[in-house]
Amino acid sequence: MVVHDYARSDISRLMKALRHEEADRVPFLENWVTSQGVYEYVLGRKLAYDVADARVGGILAAPEDYVEFAARLGMDAVLCNLSWRPNNVFRKASDGTEHYVDGSVKTWADLDNLEPPLPLGVQFDYMERYIRAAEGTGVGIVANFTSFFDSAMLAAGVNDSFLLFYDDRPFMEKLMDILLEHQVMVITEIIDRYSDNVAYTMINDDIGHNNGLMINPDMFAEIFPRRMKRLIAPAKELGKLVLMHTDGKMDGIMPFLYECGIDAVHPVEPESNDIVEVKSRWAGRMAIVGNIPTVLLAYGSTEEIENMVRDYCVKLGPGGGWVLGSSTSIMDGIPPENFVAMTQAAIRYGRYGSLGKDSGAP
Repeated sequence: MVVHDYARSDISRLMKALRHEEADRVPFLENWVTSQGVYEYVLGRKLAYDVADARVGGILAAPEDYVEFAARLGMDAVLCNLSWRPNNVFRKASDGTEHYVDGSVKTWADLDNLEPPLPLGVQFDYMERYIRAAEGTGVGIVANFTSFFDSAMLAAGVNDSFLLFYDDRPFMEKLMDILLEHQVMVITEIIDRYSDNVAYTMINDDIGHNNGLMINPDMFAEIFPRRMKRLIAPAKELGKLVLMHTDGKMDGIMPFLYECGIDAVHPVEPESNDIVEVKSRWAGRMAIVGNIPTVLLAYGSTEEIENMVRDYCVKLGPGGGWVLGSSTSIMDGIPPENFVAMTQAAIRYGRYGSLGKDSGAP
């Protein structure tokens, strides 16, 4: 069987899209795949370990398996997650899965007892495994860093943090600054050391919900932009694009991100946003990654999924600035066949010069 170049992984394709240019086809990227079944379906073998949930700081699949997974699909990049989210409290559900329920940093004294981050050397080793695995595959490596805002809320407990922003804002800002200082150091070291191997950087920080920002916009303006600019400065100084992951309704969020120097956003959740409107409003200024609904991926037919991808390619593909992906992540409950149908539809219907028309591949 002939495998066309446009069906192969190609990080340059993704970078062109993020720079608002058209490549050979619309790229696709899934930032987090936490489903064991999806990995094993694509790889065609059982994994000898359990896939972790990177949203809570875990490592997904092994770097070697994750890169092979991407290359088999023609996906253009993988994330190397470099996380520090201390003092999260989890509870095990009846099905054996663990879920976040609270944070344990409640007082000023607790700031002296934060769970330590992974040693820098361990994070270097992790990045180097990705570099070795990706060599010659066309798959790019994204350095993905947790941030200071939602990590502080999680550490203090999400519900308590809403009160603390008003009752003891200096405490919340001190916690954010501890997280910020460390992650600035990590970003600086990673980017300085692996600049040639990192395609772009990503910041993972949920600052929004279905109605907009997590906190009052005036308070947010005082707390967030100056810190975010400092966090991403090492990447920007070396000319790296910066993508931001955040949930939420984006119309009040995008101006803040643009002011900070963010180049692209993920995932523009369909429950809260019209992605066509968002792309039109920010065309040429901020790129978009997303937002095929995970509900559709979980419960829809492959035909329905293909039709939505085709429609998105026609409406969002022109001019670049859009990367196909799901609206959150690929988790347990999404049939592997449906996930693969989404990725194959991008190859079939995403060719520039004939967007929406069946290319006959893969």
